[in-house]
Amino acid sequence: MARFDPTPVPGYDPILRINLRERAEGGPPLSEVQAGWKHRNALPQRELLVLIHGYNNHRQEAESAYAGLRKRQVARLSERSGHTVFEERLGDVFWPGDAEWAGVVDKLDFTFYSKAVSVAKDVAPRIAAYLRTRTDVLTVHFLAHSLGCRVALEIIDDIARGGGPAVGKVCFLAAAVPTFKVCPGPRGSLVCAVDKAGELLVLFSPDDIVLSAAFRGGQTIASGDEGFFPVAVGHAGDIPLTPGKVDRVHIKRAGHSHYWGHESGDPSDLSATAIFKFFRFDGLGARTLSERPLTTSRPDLPSRRIADRN
Repeated sequence: MARFDPTPVPGYDPILRINLRERAEGGPPLSEVQAGWKHRNALPQRELLVLIHGYNNHRQEAESAYAGLRKRQVARLSERSGHTVFEERLGDVFWPGDAEWAGVVDKLDFTFYSKAVSVAKDVAPRIAAYLRTRTDVLTVHFLAHSLGCRVALEIIDDIARGGGPAVGKVCFLAAAVPTFKVCPGPRGSLVCAVDKAGELLVLFSPDDIVLSAAFRGGQTIASGDEGFFPVAVGHAGDIPLTPGKVDRVHIKRAGHSHYWGHESGDPSDLSATAIFKFFRFDGLGARTLSERPLTTSRPDLPSRRIADRN
């Protein structure tokens, strides 16, 4: 039977939904974004932080993840005035990267994962097109999980090639993206997207069995150049590092669902803290997300490079 539970997620009441779902569970993506606003009139958002859920999340699971993020981040804000500003800068994406019925092993079902990769590439240009219509948005930031990181990179690549708002901070949680696609080389099709980001932070965990199982098999049988049992960026954190531009944080003992904050435990706490520090949510009323913190990196040190590999 279907997994979807229509019970509302307690406390989840976003200002903006960036919807590409035709149905709450499974189904094809919509031909274009349906923007669902909490209020009757759209809220001007000079800066927009786009949240993108990952693989095999139906609508309620995505809502739970987004609600978990809000709860943990708001708890870290020292000023209550920042709570409203924080919420007003968010836009929650819903895309059909899930099957209508759960497989025998659910998220470890690599046969469905391969189809979800194609959906991720299909929905990205539609979200990029929507962002181009948002003339109020000057800078867009991204916080994405799992296969949602692929969606984000494809959106950024589309913006880099076709125009749109400036891309600020990008944070990837358990990125289901082949390492070779973000490394310089003939197969590095998403290097341009990485370069387009103002700053990029990768949160990763070698303990993530979804990335070590479903990802590698699913990418292998997916259409297009998706690699032969490739390593995921979110599994080992393999990405060319540049001080002040691209960095990574190892979230110890994190499983695939520990990053948003809707699950308990130390990994979720570590992830929430890393997200909070990266976006500098504290004091939002007095600054923008684009303002960079003082760097502690040595600018005279060379960038670390990861070899181009599957």
